[in-house]
Amino acid sequence: MAFGHFSQGQPPEDPVEALRAELLAVKQASGLSYARLGARTHYAKSSWERWVNGKQFPPRAAVESLAAALELDPERLLALWERADEARADATGADEGGVGESANGAGEPEEPGHGAGGAAVAEADTSATPRQRPAGRRRLLFVGAACLLGAAVSVAAVLATGGDSHDAPAASKAAAATGSAQPPTPQCRAAGCGGKDPAATHCGLDGQTLTLTRNKDIVIEIRYSKACAAAWGRITYASKSAIVDADNSAGDSFATPVHWGNDVYSPMVAVTGRMTAWACGTQPNGGARECTRHMPVPGTPQG
Repeated sequence: MAFGHFSQGQPPEDPVEALRAELLAVKQASGLSYARLGARTHYAKSSWERWVNGKQFPPRAAVESLAAALELDPERLLALWERADEARADATGADEGGVGESANGAGEPEEPGHGAGGAAVAEADTSATPRQRPAGRRRLLFVGAACLLGAAVSVAAVLATGGDSHDAPAASKAAAATGSAQPPTPQCRAAGCGGKDPAATHCGLDGQTLTLTRNKDIVIEIRYSKACAAAWGRITYASKSAIVDADNSAGDSFATPVHWGNDVYSPMVAVTGRMTAWACGTQPNGGARECTRHMPVPGTPQG
């Protein structure tokens, strides 16, 4: 399926409207109902109805999931999302007297992780418009010292977020704020990443979801870093004490429970050569356990 299906032939000038129009075009070209679209992407059909019709701004992970579900090259959709997100951030700055604030940074978590309290696939309203931002944030940005502190906090947030694909643009912004020309370099590779945190090692900077499944309300993803040749599991919509584990065909397995919030990610396992990796989510108190498909290194010939 090709991108660029804008009904008027040319993309709208407003980046947010351009994204909405492309989502609508892709949805129409797929021939899928909102219910079928929701089933394929593991997002509620009501969420897709709001995002496609411009009632709310979609999370980046939802756009990524749409491209994966329809077997599309995600580059164009994600580029449209990035421009729309930047436009929303600019609008926020105009609303608050010229002090810019990232739409992701205030209205929706950049990455679900240990105690982030938000899920990348959550049904909750994580796409509030700039005018819905808490007014109290303005008082936190009134002196230069606070700005410097905010830059330091941004860098710390990138390293603590848990390896979502959102980390790449966030890391670039953090690097710019600290005067660094390049984002942090991954600190491990393959077997050397076994049992390590994907955020602390910077492996999350190029993280991508290979596949996902559900265990009742829990959404389970297997995440992969090409730079680190490693994978990890992530669960969202989970309850306290639910467990996520990442496993590989070499017999490695690492698990982490939800301590607070409703999401968590596991330590990493190596994925190289013809190895496969998968993630599992277990309901609290020894409940049902479900796992994703066993996924090879992307691009590896099978058979």
